[in-house]
Formats: sequence, C-alpha cells, structure tokens
Amino acid sequence: MSIRHMIVCILTVTAKCKSFKTSHDEVTEVTAVPLSMTTCSCCGSSIGDRFFLKAIEQYWHEDCLSCDLCGCRLGEVGRRLYYKLGRKLCRRDYLRLFGQDGLCASCEKRIRAFEMTMRVRDKVYHLECFKCAACQKHFCVGDRYLLINSDIVCEQDIFEWTKINNNNMV
Repeated sequence: MSIRHMIVCILTVTAKCKSFKTSHDEVTEVTAVPLSMTTCSCCGSSIGDRFFLKAIEQYWHEDCLSCDLCGCRLGEVGRRLYYKLGRKLCRRDYLRLFGQDGLCASCEKRIRAFEMTMRVRDKVYHLECFKCAACQKHFCVGDRYLLINSDIVCEQDIFEWTKINNNNMV
C-alpha cells in the first residue's frame, strides 16, 4: 500500500460556520493516507501530487479546491475556506452572503445578512437605496459621488444639494 503526504488544513471556528485556513509555508501535520483514499472530491481523479488538501473531511487537488461562487483557489497561502449550507466560499463571498444583519443608512430598514449591499465608509446601503439623494439616479461602477451625512449625492448635483439642504460635508 502506497503512502502519501498531505497538507492538513487548520480548523478554526468562526461565527456560525467552519473556517479552514490552509498554509503552504509550513506543514502543520503530516498524516499517512492510504492510496485508496486519495481521490479528489471535485474532479474524481486520483491524486498523484505529493501535496494535496483535506477540507470538509474530503481530499482535494490544490487546483480543485475553489470558491463555489467566484472560483478563486482556496488552497493558496492566506486563503480561508468558509463552508456553510453546503457551499465552499472564500472570505469575500462568505461575508457578502452571510455577514451580519444591519440597517440601511438611507431607508433605515433591515438589511439581511444574505442581501447584496453597497458600502461607503462605515455606511451600508441596499442596492436599490444606493442612488443620488437629489436626482434618484442609481450609480454604476466608476460613477463619482459624495457622502454628505448619510446621503449620497452624484457629482452633477453636489452644488445644488449642499445649497438647498445647507448640510456640512463629511
């Protein structure tokens, strides 16, 4: 029976999920694994590599362990694997889907943890609330705006908005 070595994922517990941190810099534990157990959970192929990953009680090629949403590799140095509701997620996608509930800075209604949001400094907005307070235009990537208290104002309306509302700019 052939023996293989693997990089063992360090298990840490975070709020309501499991987070696995992988490290290629140092092997924290070397475990003898029988050849029959070295089938990749993603592609189903035999793992012939010297190093491979174990996460969620399964074995993976380094290239196969990836975020189910964005596809980024989770076996890279400094990456974490978050596992919730049967999904393997990177930190960014986990927080986007399951971050803490909060209140929208515009409408002051609840933002559920799974909702997509927009953030400006410490303010969080529903996507539909992330629009110019003056003209109601929704912003696109690259649009310039100014945050005045909790109001977002587009570049074209800044002068009028501050004049009419006599606000102090933050």
